[in-house]
Amino acid sequence: MQTGTFALLLKDHELVKGIIEELLDTPVSARKRRQELLTTLKQELQGHENLEERVVYPALESRKSTQGLTLEAYQEHHVVDVLLEELESLDFQDDDWKAKLKVLQENLLHHVREEEDELFPKAEKVLSRDQLQRIEQQIGQAKGA
Repeated sequence: MQTGTFALLLKDHELVKGIIEELLDTPVSARKRRQELLTTLKQELQGHENLEERVVYPALESRKSTQGLTLEAYQEHHVVDVLLEELESLDFQDDDWKAKLKVLQENLLHHVREEEDELFPKAEKVLSRDQLQRIEQQIGQAKGA
């Protein structure tokens, strides 16, 4: 796992992946636990998305080498939000619920891979040391670290 500027965002990625895994493993009968996990997942994802969209993406969308990935990342966030809304509106016992959660997981894994393997490494090349330090500081402040 990378350290430095994006370390706290990478920790978020691991946390969210774990919550989804737990949700997938939670039996249908454990309605209260599923609701708690879904609420936590939504809070974590929305906070993470907000932070990336407020602090990280604006610095990258004007750069030629990161613009496409950044614009795609905004759209991937939107898809995640739509899937979360749909999950909240479905009954946990609905056959579509687990399938939709699996689609959410696949979308998130794709998004995380692109950020970790492409976007963040490119950001570390195209942004100045000062910009990276400012981003790291803003992330740390937002995360209370």
